[in-house]
Amino acid sequence: MVDDHYVDAKLALVVDDSVMQCKVLTILLTEEGYRVVSANNGAEAVDMYSLHKPDLVLMDINMPVMNGFEAAKRIKALSQGSLAPLIFITSMDTDEAFIESINAGGDGILVRPFSPEVFKAKIKSIQRISNLYQQVKELQQSQQHDAELAEKLMSGVIESRNFALDKIGIIKKPAELFSGDIQLTSLSPNGDVFVLLGDFTGHGLRSSIGAVPLAETFRTMTSKGFSILEIVSQINQQLYQLLPADLFLAATFASISSHNGSVCLFNAGLPDAYIFDENGNIKDKIPSFHAPIGVLPNLMPEAKLQVCSVEKNDRVILISDGIVEARNLAGEMYGFDRFEQAMQRAILENNVTNKIVDDLENFCQQMPQADDISLIDIPCSGWQHFFEQNDLLCDEEDEVSEQTFCFECPAWQWQLNLCGSRLATVNPIPMAMNQINDIEGAGQHWQILYTILTELFINALDHGVLKLDSELKTHAKGFVEYFNEREVRLKSLTSGFVELTLSYYPFDAGGKVVIAVSDSGKGFDFIAAVKNLSLKQSGDKEISGRGLGLVTQLCETIQYDRDSSTVTATYVWKK
Repeated sequence: MVDDHYVDAKLALVVDDSVMQCKVLTILLTEEGYRVVSANNGAEAVDMYSLHKPDLVLMDINMPVMNGFEAAKRIKALSQGSLAPLIFITSMDTDEAFIESINAGGDGILVRPFSPEVFKAKIKSIQRISNLYQQVKELQQSQQHDAELAEKLMSGVIESRNFALDKIGIIKKPAELFSGDIQLTSLSPNGDVFVLLGDFTGHGLRSSIGAVPLAETFRTMTSKGFSILEIVSQINQQLYQLLPADLFLAATFASISSHNGSVCLFNAGLPDAYIFDENGNIKDKIPSFHAPIGVLPNLMPEAKLQVCSVEKNDRVILISDGIVEARNLAGEMYGFDRFEQAMQRAILENNVTNKIVDDLENFCQQMPQADDISLIDIPCSGWQHFFEQNDLLCDEEDEVSEQTFCFECPAWQWQLNLCGSRLATVNPIPMAMNQINDIEGAGQHWQILYTILTELFINALDHGVLKLDSELKTHAKGFVEYFNEREVRLKSLTSGFVELTLSYYPFDAGGKVVIAVSDSGKGFDFIAAVKNLSLKQSGDKEISGRGLGLVTQLCETIQYDRDSSTVTATYVWKK
């Protein structure tokens, strides 16, 4: 029977085979502001608990049908994580009774005889614990709600904006609702694919507080044409300033270039990055060679990219340590050997993500996941198709007549002259593109201009100032040698210059940008280079000469003078 005098009061369940004891306890509880229901055996108590879900249970031990210990165990199983304090009321004043009461799930014990004052003090004490538990539970629910919102932000705002989700395979299995791992993919203006796999310290909501600024910086800098190393440097400074000292990011950054047949990697604290061939054989493993991101205020002086040559059917695999450190019921780790063998089978079956997940689950069985698990599978070919689809190649019908221009003077000009060691540390192309976007606004046609500027600047720097031989880039392996030699010469560069000038001419249906690039080199035989380019077959896989051919195709006019150490190119577009 329920006492209805206190509709909003807490509810207590009194269980005792003595009707008199039930009445006494009911009176005492009522004086403390409780409503009360009662039962006279353990089985009835379980049914009453299921029906009423009381806030407090007082349980006798020796009762017919079902004793108090068994009833307590069943009630605790029904409580589903909520704290309904259960106090045993007994005349059994023995150590054995006390221990068995605790083992059965009791939260306290009162031994008869006791005074009303002692009883009420015990009730107040246990109620304080119950109130504290409720506060903790509400806090956990609030945190869970925050985590769900954050996870929705990650999935709906950050990860949904990833590039080529239909081509790049991603495994993401968080240890909790919210993963501390982050996977980002983006397309750079020159057609290279940029990828980031990051693993923040620990897992859960706290470990991901840097995810939003990380994603925005990565995507913004990629879209503006910054290099992988420039992006890594900026993110490192940003996270060092933003995150507490015990929170940092282990990460691997990668750029995949279809046209150069190369992959550039920067591994800072993650397990080895892999390059597999089409048969699942390991071609390269790139270990971590730098401290995690955000630990140091700046990248270490010796920090540089690892460059590897790739074939069109190769694939780059990035993993977090949650994969190799996953354990089975026997405590054995999955490990690198199992992973590499599973990868070979998965590649041969052309189903990397599903096969790796299946193999992990078969190994771990029902073992709880201890850390976030992530993998990114990136093909090394097919990306040039996306680049060419961005309207980067001008059709003849898109050409604009010279009569539509006003040649009196440009609407504005922008110029930058980089000398000596500044050529090794400053990338002028994003600076130029920022200037254009700030003045003229964003537009897809600027991607073409980005490509032209990049090719002309790199040509002036590499061949004019650094005097690198483009024949090194005849094949993919030669490109790696070329890149390494370029790094060496840049580090020792103390003289030379490259000057870049942009002149902007608007007109009603479009506009024109005249790009002038000069360098301190001795120039080259432009006519011979053009003839050599024209002799190459369209299906030729050689990398050398690609830049000159692409610029010639994208520009309205291109002119070399002063022994070809100065080039003037005209880019024209229409709205």
